[in-house]
Formats: sequence, structure tokens, C-alpha cells
Amino acid sequence: MNNTNSEELKWGNKNELLWIGIAVIIAGFIAKIPQFQGIREDLFYQRNVSFIFCPLLVIYFNWKNDQSFSKLIFPVIVFIFSAIYINKLPNDPSSNAIQLSYFHLPIMIWVLLGFTYMGSSISGFKQGINYLRFTADLLVMSIIILLSGFLFMAMTMGLFKLIGIDTVYIVQNYILVWGLPSIPIIASYVVTNNPQIVNKISPIIAKLFTPMVTLMLFLFLFGIIVTGKNPSKDREFLFVFNGLLIGVMALIIFSLSEMTKKEKQVFQLYNLLILSVLTILINGVALYAIISRLIEFGMSANRIAVIGADIVIFVHLLLLTRKLFLLNKSSATIVEVEETAGQYLPIYFIWTALVVFLLPLIFDFK
Repeated sequence: MNNTNSEELKWGNKNELLWIGIAVIIAGFIAKIPQFQGIREDLFYQRNVSFIFCPLLVIYFNWKNDQSFSKLIFPVIVFIFSAIYINKLPNDPSSNAIQLSYFHLPIMIWVLLGFTYMGSSISGFKQGINYLRFTADLLVMSIIILLSGFLFMAMTMGLFKLIGIDTVYIVQNYILVWGLPSIPIIASYVVTNNPQIVNKISPIIAKLFTPMVTLMLFLFLFGIIVTGKNPSKDREFLFVFNGLLIGVMALIIFSLSEMTKKEKQVFQLYNLLILSVLTILINGVALYAIISRLIEFGMSANRIAVIGADIVIFVHLLLLTRKLFLLNKSSATIVEVEETAGQYLPIYFIWTALVVFLLPLIFDFK
């Protein structure tokens, strides 16, 4: 029997290791397609970065969860249709609608990956908090592997340079092209097989940054009131704020992970409530700014994407805040709060799909 509390790194069985090795090789060949076919690399990666490793991870989680191959039908259809559609879009860097389609496609594919991770059923998203935690751990582990890989490459290039051998070409055309796509695959493998090690990172991040972000938002809201600055005149504010909303949601999810482990987390709960309320207040300012810009300048692909994302995330934050208030009054449980966090993921899939497939058509690819 394996000890789940063991700090020793686990490597899974031989079949799993073999599959990961094959997946890394396949991802590398997909990443090399521009060089094989003479395609512009920047355009290829901009459109197809999601398809280099995500389909392989879908197959991996399908096998890991011991699901039937029929569960792959929906993801495969979405992958094929999305790949054909995104690569048939006109090559127009000046088109905001097309650029937004490129940007939102990886988010849509990320939620689709969660569909397989959670057992290929909509009801499985009630436990979607597990996928959100996996995503956080995956991101942290990917960064660790990336930094370690760059350190190793720098040492290797430096050593070979001392004896007069230039390895820059090999690194740029082979190691990077094969290595970068392999990072999320290897990180997924490590995170999946070693939750006892990697899931300690997210709660630490939450404990460190939640009070700091709460204070920062309070000072920011105070600054808006004191300076009287009108955010509707600053387009960058709206984009930055959507990123802030995502960051706040991530901190709440990280904190829930820590609160689950201990029965009493009074300070953390109040901190989350204050953070949520402050974010909602600032979001009210952001919504006012977006509506003002719509009235003043009219509809555009960027404004629709920003206000849509803002509303989707804002509603999710409202639902979570309500559950946190109920939790504070002992009228809800941590499990109910977690379900609220996870079961909203299909809404993100629907919204990003609308941006990817409909927005370019609505604005005639402009």
C-alpha cells in the first residue's frame, strides 16, 4: 500500500511512463510542423498552441480515469472543428476579432480538458474545484520545470562553449521545440501522481498574497475616490481589471484548499470576505467604465469581449461571495462553496466558445 503522506516522489507504473514518453515525442513533432512544412512559426503557434499538448492530455486523463474511448468523442470533435476553424481564419493582425479568437481558444480548450479530467460529465463539474486546484499546481510545477530546464541549458551551453562547440542551433531548433511542449505533459504527470507534495504550494501562496492583495485593493479603491480619476477614459484599466478578477478568483480557490484542511480558519474566512467585497465594489467601477465606453464609442470586438468576460467573472464572484457569507453564518459548508467554484466552469466554456467562433463572424473578421 502506498503512503499518501509520504514525501517521496512517485513515478507511476511502467505503462504510464511509456505513455508520457510517447506523448512528449508526439508533442515535439507537432511543434516541429512549421519547420517541416515551411509555415510561419509565429502564426502557427499563435493559432495552434492549444493543440500541441492538450489533445494528448485529454487522452492521458481518459486513460488515467479508466474511462471508455467513447468519452473521447466530444473532445475530439471539438478539437477537430476548432483546429480547422482557427486555421481557416484570415491572416489579419489588425483584426481585433481574430486576435481575440486566438486569445480565447486556449481558455476554451483548458475547460474542455477539465471535462475529461472530471470524468467527462457535466455533473462532474460540481467537483470542478479539484480541476482548478490541479491547474494551479500544474502552473507552479510547470514554472519549476521551465526554470530548471533553462538553468540546465545555460550550464550545458556554457560548458560546451569552453571547448569550442557551439550548441545554440541544437538548443533553438531541437531542445526548445521538443522541451517546451513537454513541460505541461510532464508537469501533469508529476502533479497527478504526487498530490501529497505539490498541493502544499497553493495554500502557501494564498496565505502570503491574500492579505497583501486585500490591502492593495483597499488602497486602490481609496485612490479612485481621492483622485477622482475616471476609469472609462483608460482602456488599459479594463483589460488589467479582468486579469485582476481572475487573480482574485485564484486566491479564493487556493484559500479554500487550505480551509478544507482545518476546521477553523476565521481570519482566512474574513480575509476572503473582505477581498471579495472590495473586488465587487471595484468591479462596479469597471462595469460603469465599460458601459460608458460603449455609449460613447459604440460596439467593438474588444469592448464586447471585455464586458462579456467581466460579467461572467463578476457573476461567479458574486455567487462565491454569497456562499462565503453563508459559510461565515454556518449556513453553508466548505463543500458547497467549492461546488459553487467548480460548477461554473461550463459557463466559461460557453463564453469563450462564443468569442472564438462567433465574434469574428459578427464583425466580419475585422
